[in-house]
Amino acid sequence: MEFRSAEELCRIGSLKWTGIKPADGSDVLGAWVAEMDFGTAPCVEKVMVSAIQDGLLGYNPTWLAPAVSEATAAFQKKRFGWDLDPKAVRVAPAVLPALEAMIQYLVRPGSPVIVPTPAYMPFLTIPPALGHSVIEVPSLHGEAYPGGWTLDLDGIKAGLEAGAGLVILCNPWNPVGRVLTEVEMRALQELVSRYDALVFSDEIHSPLVLGGRDFVSYARMGAEFASHTITATAATKGWNIAGLPNAQVIIPDEGLRERWDCICQEKLPHSMSTIGALGSIEAYTNGDEWQREIFEVLEGNIRAVSEALASTKIDFRPPQATYLTWWGFEAYPQFGDSPASVLLERAHIAVNAGITLGADYSKWARMNLACPPKVAEEMLSRVLDVL
Repeated sequence: MEFRSAEELCRIGSLKWTGIKPADGSDVLGAWVAEMDFGTAPCVEKVMVSAIQDGLLGYNPTWLAPAVSEATAAFQKKRFGWDLDPKAVRVAPAVLPALEAMIQYLVRPGSPVIVPTPAYMPFLTIPPALGHSVIEVPSLHGEAYPGGWTLDLDGIKAGLEAGAGLVILCNPWNPVGRVLTEVEMRALQELVSRYDALVFSDEIHSPLVLGGRDFVSYARMGAEFASHTITATAATKGWNIAGLPNAQVIIPDEGLRERWDCICQEKLPHSMSTIGALGSIEAYTNGDEWQREIFEVLEGNIRAVSEALASTKIDFRPPQATYLTWWGFEAYPQFGDSPASVLLERAHIAVNAGITLGADYSKWARMNLACPPKVAEEMLSRVLDVL
């Protein structure tokens, strides 16, 4: 695998590398957008380039959505052992439009939405824009929990008792990198099933489970799980084609799927990218080898960061999945209430401000490690210099 330098990545100019600048306007190390700096798998690139050369640049042909469904089901079986019926898979332009459709048309009007935090930023902003308040439930954190974080079931219960109509579940968990255990998900299901509520399970990072760990989808665990769950996933993060919108909505429960088809599917924007869909099919079918190389790079970067931070007071837990990492700077007063601002101005690193991932996390930052090892080394060196 060939790695590009930071200068080359700035020249290429993706949002990750050019979308945030310090006050002096200089270049930064991009670590805030969830995309990788490695291009995509050669087989995926070949399929997409071939389609462009053939002129397949119009609207989606009728055979494309069923082909995506078939490839998604086959991938779920191959990678995770989920014997999923392709008829349970629908297409969407991206995960967030699927969430928006669910909130607008399936969730009780006006009911609050429970978001365990820290959380992917749009989970906190989309519900209010659609007339649903957000109940933030700060998660439990400490050495006693696997990977340092777990869901606060008491807090979720309180939100359900307050009338919440939806729980947003992110598994693997952006930004803390947890892969939820079956025990945790069973406890959540037992709770949700007592109330008139649904679950939206964002599993877009599931192709990026690290260390050979198992991954089990929430809806896969039984009919009692699937009956209240809409699952959304995609190849866009795992194979770095996020700019080519294509996601999949998995609904094994027939009754819930009928409700989705009657209302939500027609309301989704018709903007699935033809090229993105073709790339997703190829990624799911033949993209494993490239991912194995990517995993080696990601695990190397994570290991280097973990070792370097072990002698500091930065709160860092190596992620079990995804290349997004969660850094706590509470022990360092020089970072104040916005480590992201300090890192931008003093270290010229663009990261996500913790406050945008939950009200309790102003002293935290989300940092993307899907970068060449030399870039990760430079990023780490700059953080340590600020300490």
